[in-house]
Amino acid sequence: MWGSLRQFSLLETLNTVDALTGAFNRRAMSVDIKAALATAERNGGKPMLAILDLDYFKAINDNFGHAVGDQVLKDFVAITTSQIRQYDRLYRFGGEEFVLLVPQINEHYHTFIQHLRTAIKSALKTPDGKEITVSFGVAPWLPGTTEDSWLKRADKALYLAKNSGRDRAIFSDE
Repeated sequence: MWGSLRQFSLLETLNTVDALTGAFNRRAMSVDIKAALATAERNGGKPMLAILDLDYFKAINDNFGHAVGDQVLKDFVAITTSQIRQYDRLYRFGGEEFVLLVPQINEHYHTFIQHLRTAIKSALKTPDGKEITVSFGVAPWLPGTTEDSWLKRADKALYLAKNSGRDRAIFSDE
């Protein structure tokens, strides 16, 4: 009995957690986004979704090797999760892209995102001590949002952040 519970727990973890970084994976993200959208529609809550992309990550892999790149991703997840609340969720979206789902935000979410960006920048370093910056595309929930439209709004904001110099947060509602 206990063995099967342990096995189930392990399988559940393997199904929802990115093996390299320990962040949640895309499967978990889709389930959680659907739940956040349902809660927002039902209760009028205000969730927020952000896509975070490590700037110039390819150069880290090229200059220091993939083992260092992997460690940078692990460090990024550790730093980010130490700065967010217990019920906020960080997912590995692919490569060096991550999604942050904040199930409930207040009017100070611009400040929260800027604080998070600055905290990552000050703590995340290359082996030679250079700062690693992150670009954010941020999309607060709007009535009628779908999983796809929410990700597209955040992705469009991320694209603007990358094209306007990186190391910044662009908010889709501005």
